[in-house]
Amino acid sequence: MALAMWLTGGTIFGLRIATLGLRFALAVYVTALLGLADMGRLGIVQGLSALVPAVIGMGYNFHMCRDVVGGDPAGRIAIVRDRLAWSMRMAALAATLGLGGWWLVLGRPDWIVLVVVAILWAEALAMDAYLALTGLRMNVLANVGVLLRTAAWVPIAIAGGWLAPDLRTLDFVYACWLGGHVANFALLYRTLHARGLWPRWRDDPPTGWLGRTRKGAVQIWPSDVALVLISYGDRFILAAIVGEAALGAYVFFWTFANMIRTLMQSSVVTPALPRLIELNRVDRASWLAAARRLGIAIPLVGATASAGMLAFVWAGHAYVPQGDFPWDGPLAVAIFAAILAIYCGDYLSTVLNSAGAVRAYSTLNIAFAGVLMLGVLIGALTGGVIGAVVASLIVALVFDALKVRAVVRV
Repeated sequence: MALAMWLTGGTIFGLRIATLGLRFALAVYVTALLGLADMGRLGIVQGLSALVPAVIGMGYNFHMCRDVVGGDPAGRIAIVRDRLAWSMRMAALAATLGLGGWWLVLGRPDWIVLVVVAILWAEALAMDAYLALTGLRMNVLANVGVLLRTAAWVPIAIAGGWLAPDLRTLDFVYACWLGGHVANFALLYRTLHARGLWPRWRDDPPTGWLGRTRKGAVQIWPSDVALVLISYGDRFILAAIVGEAALGAYVFFWTFANMIRTLMQSSVVTPALPRLIELNRVDRASWLAAARRLGIAIPLVGATASAGMLAFVWAGHAYVPQGDFPWDGPLAVAIFAAILAIYCGDYLSTVLNSAGAVRAYSTLNIAFAGVLMLGVLIGALTGGVIGAVVASLIVALVFDALKVRAVVRV
């Protein structure tokens, strides 16, 4: 079991390295050729691509991850189908309301607005599919999908921009991003057929899972939104207070810091969730020991990787001036430290998730998001970007301590 877990983690680590390498290339391309202002605009859409799935998901994914764990995937695929059907309906409603509001306030939306709406719709469905595949122990397939929808299209966007100046725009980047989603859904459709799951997906009667789970999902829904605000809410506040270039510089450093967070989450924490759930069901002492081992390893590895990434960004600034890497030492260090502290909190939330500690999980995440947004607002108003980041770091450390206490008491 342990060997299989590490092999799976190693494969996912390789997929994520490829994903992050391509996303790194995208950050460099946008910064160098499109400018920091476009980097900030891209960051806003990326934030929306995380926020929208949480808002329209209504908390169901917390329970789906648990309910599809164990047994034959064929017996649980109808739950995934019903979950995605709900997201499809909610996404259609959100798109209708959003585009209608845009039309009333700003006039007829142009084609790129429609492309962004399609991206947000696809992100909602893709996130459901990713978490379902993780719960069904198809972790490698889930991360191949992540590569397709978030990064495999980047070389096309960069090549197009280099070869045709007319394509050197953020609009073309968005169009390529949407193409990545099309490829991901094609892969999922093919997998259902290849693994013999399509007949069950198509023919199994409604499970009633949505109705049974609705009460618990609504309870966890605010927490799901809070988790996204913890990661992305600061950029919406900064966009309203600081200039476009300052926001772009923040998104630039955040992108590199978040690469480490994403790599650790996808290669270590998410694959460990089903195992932690099973351990908690059988033996609390073993569950707590496994959680403690990861809780020690994650910050150590994260700090080491952060130091290496900071050195890399500084070297890019110093020795590759044509890349237009911005550099602000105190700001960069503060952003990396804040992201690491927030990531440790994400891990502790995952541990609470594995124990089914809904009340502690939800309460702490909602409180963290609220205090964090308030801290970022006050910090930004008084100290600009650096003030917002320092406030984020302080709030994250306080809530890390509170989550450790909650884990011990579960």
